[in-house]
Amino acid sequence: MMDEPIRQSGDLGMKIDDDEGPKLDWAVIKSLMSAQANTSTSLERYLLYVTHDDFDLDRQNVERCISQAIDHHERALEDLKVARELVSDKNN
Repeated sequence: MMDEPIRQSGDLGMKIDDDEGPKLDWAVIKSLMSAQANTSTSLERYLLYVTHDDFDLDRQNVERCISQAIDHHERALEDLKVARELVSDKNN
């Protein structure tokens, strides 16, 4: 069931017994890495803005930064959905 927590040992309980296992694993890993990269980009940009005097963070610029973060998180969600679909397609 998808709502079960992932065990801390890293064992997801997934067993793929054919040659597609490594390909599927890499595709899922790549999707998760892309999601993480999109999430990190939002934080990195905001940190850049607030830690450098070159950037003027008035209300409009903060709103723009938040909008960019939303865009990055939407891309991250899409990457996670791809990973879920890859696993779901393999199980069917």
